[in-house]
Amino acid sequence: MFIRQHHPRLGVLFFCFFLLSACGTKHVAPSAKIHLTSWMNTPEDVRRFPQDLNVYANIAGRDKFLMNVAEQTALDARFNQIFFGPWDMSATSVRRKDATAIFRKASGYKLGGVPWQQVEWEKMGRNALMENFPARHEHAVTLRNTDLREMPTHEPRFTKPTPDPRADPFDMFQYSLLPPGTPLFIAHTTLDGRWHYVECPIAGGWVDALDVALVDADFERVYRTGSYVALVRDNVRLADAFAGVGAVFPAIGGKNAANGRNIMFPVKGLDGMARISEIALGPADAALKPILFTAGNVARIGNVMMAQQYGWGGMFGNRDCSALTRDIMMPFGIWLPRNSLAQARRGVVHHLDSMSPDVKESFILGNGVPFASLVGMRGHIMLYVGKYKGHAAVFHNVWGIRVVDGVNSNARLVIGRSVVTSLTPGKELKNMYLSTTFADRVRTLTNLADKHF
Repeated sequence: MFIRQHHPRLGVLFFCFFLLSACGTKHVAPSAKIHLTSWMNTPEDVRRFPQDLNVYANIAGRDKFLMNVAEQTALDARFNQIFFGPWDMSATSVRRKDATAIFRKASGYKLGGVPWQQVEWEKMGRNALMENFPARHEHAVTLRNTDLREMPTHEPRFTKPTPDPRADPFDMFQYSLLPPGTPLFIAHTTLDGRWHYVECPIAGGWVDALDVALVDADFERVYRTGSYVALVRDNVRLADAFAGVGAVFPAIGGKNAANGRNIMFPVKGLDGMARISEIALGPADAALKPILFTAGNVARIGNVMMAQQYGWGGMFGNRDCSALTRDIMMPFGIWLPRNSLAQARRGVVHHLDSMSPDVKESFILGNGVPFASLVGMRGHIMLYVGKYKGHAAVFHNVWGIRVVDGVNSNARLVIGRSVVTSLTPGKELKNMYLSTTFADRVRTLTNLADKHF
């Protein structure tokens, strides 16, 4: 037995497990969160594989622990250390030449297919005062969902003319979407005061100054309670903001919190400094972190994201592939980096490059842990959810499948949402590029737990 009766977190973990456990065995498939537009497609896999993660959790054993309590507690402590890392900084780790490189040469297109002009980039560079970088060393916190940007602008940069950004959601200035309550280190501010260059737990970049507030030592001391609440559904109303799965807040009462769902939420005071607002959340909204890491609990949270539309780096408030896997794992106290390549290196890694597609699938079926393993390929990451009718099933937010369209050999059959598929979605397509499926491109299997049971 790996459950230790004397473990100090065990009671909290079982409470969270009880909170998220369903009564009985009936599971209702989640409804699609979006309307399928003309540029979205439904390959055979999406019709053949159940689009309800509870199906796969039941096959895997929904109440089976995916790692022992001691390991999960250690990972959760590491999560908290990384999350609050910006408040432990006294100086930026970003070099001036790295922060200023983007300002040198204009490239790409704005909305409407208008090319970016060099004079516009030089204007942004003058406003950024990068010759003085870094000019600040202050701590702050996000007040609402905010974009982390490569340049201090809300204008997008597309690599090609893009008439409909929702039909081609790849703004190259977009790094990530930061939820409210994210600790920040401010390293620099533009001349007009509208943008801050920050380091946050996942990356460095520019954020809108209206979306953040400075914090002082007293705020940090109170806010770092040592016990934290994770949201378990999307679109939760918090003061004047909304947040979803992937957001974490301090529990009021810390480790002595009565129900683990009364949270501290940052708001901006009249002096511009962050203040704490107390908010009570319902059991459907949040749970004390870390929730017990079981297939059933991962399925329940993953189903919140089922069929949601794709958004590169959080465009339009949507998730891409790595945001989906990051957000699923957050309530369990498992920290994943921002991009797919770094995530694929985060646990016990098995390299599959030299294997044939059939051997790769056999290896994944034999060595993957449903709901606790990631399947990675260049530029994409997927959550392995187990075996279904003899094939490996993966949950991922995927843009599309490369196909040949006339003379264009780099076209996409767009899926554009989070779905469950095999490792060969679209294999029925007669115009698939070089008949190459995801299975051909899979490179890694990553088990997030050191040991599994």
